[in-house]
Amino acid sequence: MDYDAVALAINEHTKAIVPVDLGGIMCDYDRVHEVVEASAGSFKAANEIQESLGRVAIVSDCAHSLGARRRGQMAGQTADLSSFSFHAVKNLTTAEGGAATWVLPGVDGDDLYHRYQLLSLHGQSKDALAKTKLGAWEYDIVGPWYKCNMTDVAAAMGLAQLSRYEGLMARRHEIIGRYDEVNDALGVSHLRHTGPNHRSSGHLYLARVPNLDTESRNSLIVRMAERGVACNVHYKPLPMMTAYKSLGWDIADFPNAYAYYENLVSLPLHTKLSDEDVDYVLECWKDSLDSMEACK
Repeated sequence: MDYDAVALAINEHTKAIVPVDLGGIMCDYDRVHEVVEASAGSFKAANEIQESLGRVAIVSDCAHSLGARRRGQMAGQTADLSSFSFHAVKNLTTAEGGAATWVLPGVDGDDLYHRYQLLSLHGQSKDALAKTKLGAWEYDIVGPWYKCNMTDVAAAMGLAQLSRYEGLMARRHEIIGRYDEVNDALGVSHLRHTGPNHRSSGHLYLARVPNLDTESRNSLIVRMAERGVACNVHYKPLPMMTAYKSLGWDIADFPNAYAYYENLVSLPLHTKLSDEDVDYVLECWKDSLDSMEACK
C-alpha cells in the first residue's frame, strides 16, 4: 500500500479504508491511523459507528493474516473492524466461513454482535441455541437479510486446528526461509515475511521475477506445471476483470498494480510439503528460470 497515495485519496465522501494484509503480512496500521486522524477535520459521519470514531473507519482485510503480528499487536487488534477468512485454501480452514473482530471503544459490543447475527441468520431475532430453551421457541424475522452463518461442524474443524496453529505457521516459515535463500541468490524479489517489527502468518509466497512480462511469466508457470509443480498468480488486478471493466475501470489508471502483477508468480506453500517436496520445487524453479534466462 502507498500510504501517501491513500492520504491524497481521502475526501469528504470517504467512509472507510480497507487495507489488505497480502500474503499474511500486516499492513503498517500505525501509518494508516496517522492518515485517517489527519483527515478527521473534514469527516462527515453517516451512522453511529462513524460518529463514535469521528474519522474515516479502518476496515482490515485479514483474510490471509490470522496469527500475524506487527509491533506487538496481532491481526484483528489494529483496525476498527477486521475480517478473517477460513476458506479451504487458508492456513486455518473451516472449508468456508470466517470471523469478524472489532476494536470500537465507543460502540456497544453486544449490540454490534447482535447485528452481525441478524445479518448472518437471515434476520432471525434468535439463534438456534436460544430457541432450544424451554418455552422460548418463538422468534421474529426483523429483516430480509443473509444466510451466511457457520455450521457447528465447520466450527468444530476450526477449533481443532487452533490447538496446533502455531506449529502450522512455524512449518510455513521453515519453507519460506528455504525459498528466500534461493530467491535472494537468484535476484528474485519476494515478500518479506519476517522483520524486526513483524512476523506474518506465512500464507502466500509471492515472487517477482525481473525481466518478465505477462507472456513470459505465464510461460514460466507452464514450465513449472510440466514438471508437476503448480504455481499461481495472486492476484490479477480487479480493473482487468470483465465485471469491473464494465463499470468503467481501466487498468491504465492503476500502473503500480499492473507492474506488480505482470511478473508475479506464487510458489507452492502449504504444510503438507515435505522437505523433499521443497527441494524439488526449488530445483524446478532454478532450472525453469535458467532456461528462460529470466534472471540474467
